[in-house]
Amino acid sequence: MAFAWLNGEFVDEASASVSLRDTGLLHGAGVFTTMRGYGGRVFQLDRHLRRLRDSCDALFVPLQYKDEALRSAADELLRLNELSDARLRLTVTRGSARQDPLHGLRLEPNVFLTASALEPYPAEFYERGLTVILLDEQKLNPYDLAAGHKTLNYFSRLAALREANRRGAGEALWFNVHNYLESGSITNVFLVKDGVLVTPPTPTDLHDSAVASKAPYPKSCALPGVTRAVVLELARETGIETRLGAIDVNQLLAADEVFLTNSIMGVMPVCRLERKAVGVDRPGEVTVRIMKSYAALAERGAR
Repeated sequence: MAFAWLNGEFVDEASASVSLRDTGLLHGAGVFTTMRGYGGRVFQLDRHLRRLRDSCDALFVPLQYKDEALRSAADELLRLNELSDARLRLTVTRGSARQDPLHGLRLEPNVFLTASALEPYPAEFYERGLTVILLDEQKLNPYDLAAGHKTLNYFSRLAALREANRRGAGEALWFNVHNYLESGSITNVFLVKDGVLVTPPTPTDLHDSAVASKAPYPKSCALPGVTRAVVLELARETGIETRLGAIDVNQLLAADEVFLTNSIMGVMPVCRLERKAVGVDRPGEVTVRIMKSYAALAERGAR
């Protein structure tokens, strides 16, 4: 039996349930974070919780549990399910809404955590590099309230990922309405040009006047990914120059190296943009350095 954590209780995942009137189900009103467990511990858990809480605050999604309770739930769930290397998902919905005669609209939010054995990406992807497609029929809208947050409304992104898979690729890259690169369907994107590591700024990054003054757009859709933040730190620690900046399609096509990040894949090299090879068509020097640094940090199971 697989266990899940639902509103403070450990339950049989197969029988866990929420109301049919939950606004997460009816309207996609909720947020989530996907996490990776290494050696029975959740990697960078505090950062995941901080981002999740920031999204809850921004999108009016109540999160009634303190971080300590969520940390304990994650640790215990891995133990109950006898998992070492795992994939976890923490979801928060606005829950059911009802009218209270005394207090007006009242929400009964739901919080649940699931964990399953990790199904890693094939080793050949890391050795040979991924192929990605560039989306041209869909654009991200940075003026949307949900821009830069990981919400339950993931249908467009998953449809794009399905199209990428249909075309023999592993990810689809998204541009915003101003035609600048923002992210993959489920990843953050980095490129390397002349030894400099570049990634699009997040909404928070654009609060920095130095970053905003160089951006040709006022708002961003780029998710403040946990792995993205770790990679930027590792790059700076190892002497790799980093830059937060807008990336257009010509800069992407001219990149020496490209790689993707998320909590499950870690650092994934990209060696083909559709039919065009990136650099020398194999993981580049900077990408390999970052991959090794990230793998070493994850191996230590740091939080």
